[in-house]
Amino acid sequence: MQKYLLDNLPLSLQERNLLYANGQQVYDQVIRDGGFVKVYCQRELPAYLKEDDWVSFYQSKVIVYEYKSMVDGSCIGKPYYYNYSEMLKIYEEKSLSWLKHQISILTIDLKALEMINVFFNFEALKQNHGNQNTDIRVQQPGYDSFLPCKINQQLEGMKIMDYIDYLNDPSKFIRKEGLQADQRLFAVNVNMQGWDKEINHLKQFLPKCLRPQGDNDGLSYLRQEIDGVNIPQIYIKTDGVWTGGHQENLSVNAININHGPADCVWITVDNEHVQRLRQKVIELYDTDIFKNEGLWFKEPEFFLKNGIPFRYTLQKKGDVVILGAGCLHWVKSLGQTINTAWNQVALDDMTLEAMSERHKLNKEINYRTVIPYKNLMLDLYIHEKSLSQTTIERIQLELQNFFDQENRKLHIIDPPSSQLVECCKEVQLCSKCEHEIFLYFYHDNEEYLCLDCVQNKQNHKSLPISMKYRYHCFYFLLQSQPTNCNQEFCCPYTGKTKCSIQQELKPAQFKHKGQPKLNSMLHGTDKMKKKKFDRIDYEFDAKTSIYNDKQKTRGRKQSIDKQQSTIKRIRNY
Repeated sequence: MQKYLLDNLPLSLQERNLLYANGQQVYDQVIRDGGFVKVYCQRELPAYLKEDDWVSFYQSKVIVYEYKSMVDGSCIGKPYYYNYSEMLKIYEEKSLSWLKHQISILTIDLKALEMINVFFNFEALKQNHGNQNTDIRVQQPGYDSFLPCKINQQLEGMKIMDYIDYLNDPSKFIRKEGLQADQRLFAVNVNMQGWDKEINHLKQFLPKCLRPQGDNDGLSYLRQEIDGVNIPQIYIKTDGVWTGGHQENLSVNAININHGPADCVWITVDNEHVQRLRQKVIELYDTDIFKNEGLWFKEPEFFLKNGIPFRYTLQKKGDVVILGAGCLHWVKSLGQTINTAWNQVALDDMTLEAMSERHKLNKEINYRTVIPYKNLMLDLYIHEKSLSQTTIERIQLELQNFFDQENRKLHIIDPPSSQLVECCKEVQLCSKCEHEIFLYFYHDNEEYLCLDCVQNKQNHKSLPISMKYRYHCFYFLLQSQPTNCNQEFCCPYTGKTKCSIQQELKPAQFKHKGQPKLNSMLHGTDKMKKKKFDRIDYEFDAKTSIYNDKQKTRGRKQSIDKQQSTIKRIRNY
């Protein structure tokens, strides 16, 4: 190592002295501990790096020898680790206003984690929810490319109990199913819809501001429950499985708990550097990281060689990862573990602006998300008086544009005025194209069509068009921010909001029937090959059908393959 550095890099006198003193020993120890990126980004630096300014020397010079290439160690970043005093204050907070970092770690006390994990361990999941079907991704560990992984496929028709049996004896299952010996199975998007006992138990140990649909969470204004967004989901992992690179739905905040026992590695890029990365990947590989969200995974060496800032996080058992708005991230498991995850929206300028930018990008690349942005902005505009004037004016302008666009489309269809009927403010997504429904739609036999899809129907000019809000009321709304709630716009919401008339309304229970399919957008599962998992269980012999693929990356928004049909299983197992 000494010769390489002396021959290839200009070294100061101080750096030469460090190199001669104990350079080889420090380097060897760093390599034994997993390499400089891993060592540098942990909560506490080891003593051997703290001494004599070794961090600066290694980051600028020695790392070149580690990678045998001219890499830029200054682009390495670590997450923010909250100390005990800060964590205590977070438990008193009523909103996410304290969140200033793109990725941060709050560590749960081991005793508290032990109590949480009464319901979040392999045996408890098998015993309490073993018969629940889940999505399974078949993966090749060690994938390292921005190109979409073609090896991945989705295995359908597997239950939680069977996946946990696989964890206990993977080789037996691999042989039986004819998979490659080095392939892994990943149980993704285990939906917790109806798991009230587990969700309420989890909430008891979390700060109010971090709970699903917690205090001052913008997602409390959602009119439907969305798996993995305002309802938590579980990920059951084994060594080497990975979640591909993505931003969260509409770049919102994310909460992720590692229940253990194994660690997970997170690689992230701050929102401010994401477009730079996107352009670099397009330039080098002619592929768009956004169009292939959830299907790629890239190791740190690329970022070191190209000088693109990134962060490396080792999420240990009991660590809660909190993501800021727009944080691009991908995750790999280092062993068998369980994670729970959900979204939040911090009601601050940075988060709401990131959501707006991502909404524009989604439209640009025809990318769909499970969060109805237009309807959510409408409800925030009406109810959240604490937003800055700049944000209120931006949302007001956006709503005006959405309003004008809808009315231009309605003018093309030109339905009879007598056929415009006000109804069903809970409708959120088109049954056909699954784009968001904002103002007008066609409703027939439980089918809800947006105006774009209505235009493709025969005799569309004679169809009765429903409207969620009356034209003149929406027009008046946009002229000034309202000071009071209004029955014209307010809805039954899924969480605790500032709506003064919510208690008079029936609780929101409407759930879009296409929702299971929408959740496939998160891990890009909707584009994966599918293999049916059939197995005979002599204790069960009932015919059942499984729901459509629904995988998320905690990023959740891929184009939907409309040709995929629901696959029916012949036997239970």
